[in-house]
Amino acid sequence: MDLIHIPVYIYFIKLYYDKFKEYTESNSLGITILLLFTIIFISFFITQFTEGVNPLDSLVMVSNAFTSNGYAILGNSTVGKINSIILVWGGYLLSGVGTATLASAILIRHFNSRFEKLEKMIEENNKKD
Repeated sequence: MDLIHIPVYIYFIKLYYDKFKEYTESNSLGITILLLFTIIFISFFITQFTEGVNPLDSLVMVSNAFTSNGYAILGNSTVGKINSIILVWGGYLLSGVGTATLASAILIRHFNSRFEKLEKMIEENNKKD
């Protein structure tokens, strides 16, 4: 049964990755996403080495800090606490940038389509005269 599921999963991964790539390029989200992953991966290694935890615990700490799901500042060392604060604020900033970029892309697309309709109406009106 797994022999059937694996190719299907690979197909869907490829399909949705292509859609994701097209969407990010059309809405200029590439820089935001690269910045997001850079912050997460750098913080992953900082947390792992400064806190002396295994990679799984480091990933959990970074995920909780970045999404602000944690109930307290994560980390036992000063560097770990500063890293946690940077992750939380980075998450706030990037989510705001992503939301603003998405909202502006939707508004621009909406108003461009309305502008095109108005241009067509004006051209049709000019042809009647």
